[in-house]
Amino acid sequence: MEVDEAAVLLGAHPHGYLLLVGDAQGGAPADCRGWRQLPGLLPGSTLHLQPRTVVGHARGPLDDRDVVLLGHPVDVAAGITDPTAIASRLATTWARSGTDAMVREAADLGGRWTLLAGRRPPPGAGTGVAEARPPAAAHREVELLVVPDTHASQPVHVGRVARRAAVASAPALVAAALGLDEDERAMDLLDLLRERRSGRVTYLPGLRTAYLGVEALVPNSLLRLSLDADGLEVEQRRFWPFRPRVATEDVDAVYAAFRERITAHTALLAGLGRPAVSLTGGLDSRVTAAVAAPALRGAGGFAFTYLNPRDAARAPAAVEDVTVAREVARALGLPHRVLRWRQPPAHGTFDVLHRRTYAPLLPSRGAAHAMWADLPTDLVQLQSNGGETGTTFLRHRPEHVLTPRRLTELYLGSGADVGDDLVEELYGGYLDRVPMDADALLGFDDYDVLYWEQRMGRWGWHKFVDGDFGHRILLPFNDRVLLETMLSLPYPLRHDRLLLERLVAEAGVRRVPGGAQSTVARPSRTRDTRGPGASRLRRGAGRLRRAVRRRVGGPPRPGTHGGSVVTARTDRSTASRDSAPRAGARSFAVLPPGSAGRPPEGLRRHPLPDGGLSLWAHPGLPRAVTGDASAWVLVLGDPVDVPDGLDSAAEVAHLLHRLLADGPGLTAATERAAALCGSWTVVLGGPEGGRALTDPLPSWDLRLGAEATALVGDPALLRALGAGEGVAVGGDRLARTTTPGPGVRWQPDRLPDLGALATASGTDGTHRLAAHARLLDRRGRPVLGLGGEAGLLRLLPLLTGPREGSGAAGSCAAGSPVEAVTWWHPASTDSTRAMISGGDLAFRAGIDQRLVLVDDADPAEVARVLDRALAAEEVLWLGHRPGEAAGRRVRSLLAAPGSTRRVALPWSDRLLPLLPGAALE
Repeated sequence: MEVDEAAVLLGAHPHGYLLLVGDAQGGAPADCRGWRQLPGLLPGSTLHLQPRTVVGHARGPLDDRDVVLLGHPVDVAAGITDPTAIASRLATTWARSGTDAMVREAADLGGRWTLLAGRRPPPGAGTGVAEARPPAAAHREVELLVVPDTHASQPVHVGRVARRAAVASAPALVAAALGLDEDERAMDLLDLLRERRSGRVTYLPGLRTAYLGVEALVPNSLLRLSLDADGLEVEQRRFWPFRPRVATEDVDAVYAAFRERITAHTALLAGLGRPAVSLTGGLDSRVTAAVAAPALRGAGGFAFTYLNPRDAARAPAAVEDVTVAREVARALGLPHRVLRWRQPPAHGTFDVLHRRTYAPLLPSRGAAHAMWADLPTDLVQLQSNGGETGTTFLRHRPEHVLTPRRLTELYLGSGADVGDDLVEELYGGYLDRVPMDADALLGFDDYDVLYWEQRMGRWGWHKFVDGDFGHRILLPFNDRVLLETMLSLPYPLRHDRLLLERLVAEAGVRRVPGGAQSTVARPSRTRDTRGPGASRLRRGAGRLRRAVRRRVGGPPRPGTHGGSVVTARTDRSTASRDSAPRAGARSFAVLPPGSAGRPPEGLRRHPLPDGGLSLWAHPGLPRAVTGDASAWVLVLGDPVDVPDGLDSAAEVAHLLHRLLADGPGLTAATERAAALCGSWTVVLGGPEGGRALTDPLPSWDLRLGAEATALVGDPALLRALGAGEGVAVGGDRLARTTTPGPGVRWQPDRLPDLGALATASGTDGTHRLAAHARLLDRRGRPVLGLGGEAGLLRLLPLLTGPREGSGAAGSCAAGSPVEAVTWWHPASTDSTRAMISGGDLAFRAGIDQRLVLVDDADPAEVARVLDRALAAEEVLWLGHRPGEAAGRRVRSLLAAPGSTRRVALPWSDRLLPLLPGAALE
């Protein structure tokens, strides 16, 4: 597979760096080819920067020290996001107040960053010239300092060999620079830990990496590298806490400080690019979305959720992440899209850059690939990881003395069998390097600090680099001042996540929104969890109920559908579901007198003008009959005549009757009927005989039965009449008879050639489709039935809704004139893929996508949930084009019990393909 080397250069080790110190400066590893080289920016070193790494540099007022900030630091208190300006302030603090003051000032920064600082040797170093420096440091030629951000979200790894040292964003860079080998035992240990921690997050704990001689720097610790004539020293030491924990139970004061800080921090982060929020059903991400919403709405931002179709089929939590995120986004007025979690192609561009970054490991990468492939590169993704540092993660907290054994037990889980050798391999010597006793933690709980420094420090950075591959991830909770504020509350209040719950409650997203304006409609049935036997019984009962309901139909719906002799439209307001007629809402039959079979209950008889035939139809089926025994027309459904701008069965019936009785006759009336659009069936009767035909999809399965004396709208009804399967007419034929009157016998025949009619229309496909769409738009608010096809979205410029765009904030808000709807059966990966594709299309078009969850793909289930999801004034648009497969899908959906809702079928048109022009294809 072809690899895009330019994309690999931009993506591998995203926002990364490599600092080579001392004798290591001779050459950078192959991964750094194409990177920027900055020799001497810091004393005694060469800095290599990945092409996308942002750098700020400042030199102290005495020109004896340099501060470099890599990434996106944020000074929340000062409202500054310029890394050079922040570096300048730090350099001044360092010169005036010393190293500790500079480190503490940096530690309180938000954003994502890595600080590199270097003290240069004084001009007289090595010549006997005195200098104003501490005696212990006077003999050092070079002193370098490395400080990570709050969660070490831009990781720091370090290795040393003699007078050569390397500090880098990835352990593979350090190992390659120093020629260090993989740690095979570490790899075996990781396999063992994955087995012991099956189903849970697994990482190499302590300071260990997958390379011999390469260590990780954990959060709240710094690196000090000293190079002089005697050699190179590397020291890792804790620098936080540097102020004691301030405990308080004043929830109001803490909440006010928390809300002010996270709001200010998030606003500054959102201003660093086009903002987006990674949104799930979790509380932390709802907090981020709530505080970020104003910035997102004002800057073309959006929310997104990634989903593995396989997880959707087997894990309700994965479906809930999508549905809750969709509802929260809607409540906040944010566009929302779903990314499809998927593996990258082997040996392709992403595979190469991902392996290069994480070598020699290969962590999960479906989400990383989805974000890299599907999200824009100018994005600033607001990610909510880190919130649990300020609430709770480890919730079982017995009194303990923290020892290497206890650390191992906490990592493996309570009750785990822990051997001495494993303890030594995981945490031997760790507490000497990173002390966690009471004196070191200054009142902070070691359970909280352990989660902060180990899980977030050793594993969390992978989550952030996953997003950095294609854009930039920034972290509203990556703020030491914010976390100290949260940690000031007692454990029970943090356990209850009081601050977060209060914020989302104020924002109106504490509970999942629902009701008529919800973007997610859920099935009325609930799943049985009592075991496979009960489940099988429920499924069997469900199939039986559905079979019955297909026969018994559903409730009528409101409105009238005028006509000259008889017209009908259901009255939804006067019939409950319990008293609904017992026949399919689109059921009909045209039967001769004395027909052997009896139509099912719920169909009502209407004599036709010829004096012998009768129409048996569901009372909710739109219909119009006009004429007398000499010439009559029956129209069923919702036909559209584009040339005359007609959109009702009654209007079309009048038009056809004029052609039949007063105009050219049966042939002309048949041609005009064949050119109708929409969902319809027409029966014509006159002295020249009769014709029966349906729309081109076809949305009715028109059949001949009872020895060709009956016209029936669906096979189930034909079977109920005892007439077997009958003869299908379909959308590419008609039924004809030359014998008017009660003794009629129908036979299939060809449709008329519409070529002359198309030529005489004087229009092209684009204009006809536009005129058709405008007529359909008058029926009510359009809701586009959207799967993975974009056809309906091409009609947006013709409708009253937003024009095609880029998913700009606000264009998808509730109340937009045009929306989309997708019915989603999570157990089907095909359905999940269609939902994601449809949502992406809707997002790019700037319209909202509602989700309708269904328990199965049964059309009756889909129709029921759709009926609840759509308001009475809304019209469902379907993008199916003529063809037997499309016709079956439409028939299945429309024939479901109770489905009397008007639909719009803009491509149900025989004339369209005969006209010149693209017709918005």
